[in-house]
Amino acid sequence: MDAYLKKIQDGIIDGDAELVKNSTEQALIQGIDADMIIKTALIPTMEKIGKEFKAGDIYIPDVLMSSRAMHASLYVLKPLLIETNQSKKKGIVIIGTVAGDLHDIGKNMVSMILQGDGYDVIDLGIDVPAASYISAILRYKPDILAMSALLTTTIGEFKNVIQAIIDEGLRDRVKIVVGGGPVTQNYADEIGANGFGKDVFEAIEVVNKLLGNKEGYFNV
Repeated sequence: MDAYLKKIQDGIIDGDAELVKNSTEQALIQGIDADMIIKTALIPTMEKIGKEFKAGDIYIPDVLMSSRAMHASLYVLKPLLIETNQSKKKGIVIIGTVAGDLHDIGKNMVSMILQGDGYDVIDLGIDVPAASYISAILRYKPDILAMSALLTTTIGEFKNVIQAIIDEGLRDRVKIVVGGGPVTQNYADEIGANGFGKDVFEAIEVVNKLLGNKEGYFNV
């Protein structure tokens, strides 16, 4: 049994989504349950990758490949997690890149890792206007709104979205996390965001802290 879990771990490290998908399917056939695969193969490996990224030993492209590989396993496991109620949903997160910005690599990595950590993630995509965030908040009633901007010309949109949320009387219903290349903690404080993540793994950590570190899988 351990051999299949090891293959999943190796596949995530190597960014080999096909190997991870096939090994996950084989592990299930061998009787390893979804919860064990997540707790012993997916999450410890992503924690290791997170530490290596913070130490500067690996880079964004490596993390992206590993995140995609992890997601290949989650794709196989998701129906089982729903059926057996093992998903341990920690909360609902709406995520999107703000209007005028077409960057999505960082957003996608945060989205994938949050899903692996037990969150229900609604990804609104890129170039998302304030009205779409408002509609999503009303529809999904999220615990967290996570917004990304990679351009100095688009980070001002954070303020527009937050003001729109205030105008709609929704500010006290959702915690807001922002991130992206030009964003700083000072700027996040200035616009009234609840949290700021300077990189993918810090963003996950901030979300967990804001929601009280509810029981789940992933802790960096």
